[in-house]
Amino acid sequence: MKSMLREFCIFCLGAVISIQPVLSCEVSDDTNFPRSAALAKRTNRPLLLAFIGTDWSISSLKLDREVFDQAEFADDSKYNFLLCKLHFYQTQERSPEIIGQNEELAMKYNVQEFPTVVVLSPDGREIGRLGYVPGGVKAFAAAVNAIVAKSRQQERN
Repeated sequence: MKSMLREFCIFCLGAVISIQPVLSCEVSDDTNFPRSAALAKRTNRPLLLAFIGTDWSISSLKLDREVFDQAEFADDSKYNFLLCKLHFYQTQERSPEIIGQNEELAMKYNVQEFPTVVVLSPDGREIGRLGYVPGGVKAFAAAVNAIVAKSRQQERN
């Protein structure tokens, strides 16, 4: 009986471990720029390109934890923009495709410090940028909304 229980526990543990990658996907953590840009254009929403020094920049870590990882930030009814996180790791292995995409975008947008969040209009034009904003989701979203509102005002004039 003990051996059957032990085998059952090992089986359950294996099942949980094998499906863990499926369960760890975050909706607000899209790292595929072409897909994010296409969705922004299709839904007519601004796109936030978040260049994050994921495992070495304290400000990046704070922005990720205090803003991007919060359920409130992912609430589309409150904040009408999309997020594409571009991770820059020092210790974690990544695919060559992701490394190339992220480095190319960092050069294109002249990213000099981390974190940098480049705000793009739905059609892909840069309309502003910001870094870490203290105060959590509400303060960060207010700063993004100010950039978007200023851009829309300039378009009208």
